[in-house]
Amino acid sequence: MSSSPKNASTSPDITAFDDQYCFVCGPKNPQGLKIKVTYIPEDRAAETELSLAKEYQGWAEVIHGGILSTLLDEMMAHAVWHFAGPGVTLSMEVRFYHPLKPGEAIRVRGVLTSANGRRRAAEAEIIRSRDGRKIASAKSRFLLLENRSGAEAETD
Repeated sequence: MSSSPKNASTSPDITAFDDQYCFVCGPKNPQGLKIKVTYIPEDRAAETELSLAKEYQGWAEVIHGGILSTLLDEMMAHAVWHFAGPGVTLSMEVRFYHPLKPGEAIRVRGVLTSANGRRRAAEAEIIRSRDGRKIASAKSRFLLLENRSGAEAETD
C-alpha cells in the first residue's frame, strides 16, 4: 500500500476502455438499462429517451433518486467523452423538482459547458416527455484522463 497521498489534480489509474458492460449504456450487461445515445454536435450535447420500469422505484410509484442521478451523470459523461475525451466525474450536484412514476417517458440531456485545462464542466436535465416538466437536473466537474503516452487529453 502506498503512503503517498493522491489528489484530484492527477489522473486516476484508469484505462479508457469500453467493455460494453456499463450499467447504463452497455449492450452486454444483462441487468443494465441499455440506453441508446444521440449526439448533437452544435450543442456539445448527448441525449437519450427512455422510460423506467417499476424495478427502479424507491417509494411506491416513484423512481429512485439514485437511478435518476445515475442517468444525469451518464449523459454528462457521454457529452464530455464524445466532445472532449475520456474523463472521470470529480463532483456532481443534483437537484430534484418533481417525482417520476414508473413507465413515464423521459428525455435525458447532458451538455459539455466549459473547459479549464484538463477539467470540464457539464450540465444535465431530465424532462418528462408528456408535459415537458423538469424532473431533475445536475451540474458536474470532470477530469480528463491522460492518454497512454502520458500526454494530456485533447483540450478545446
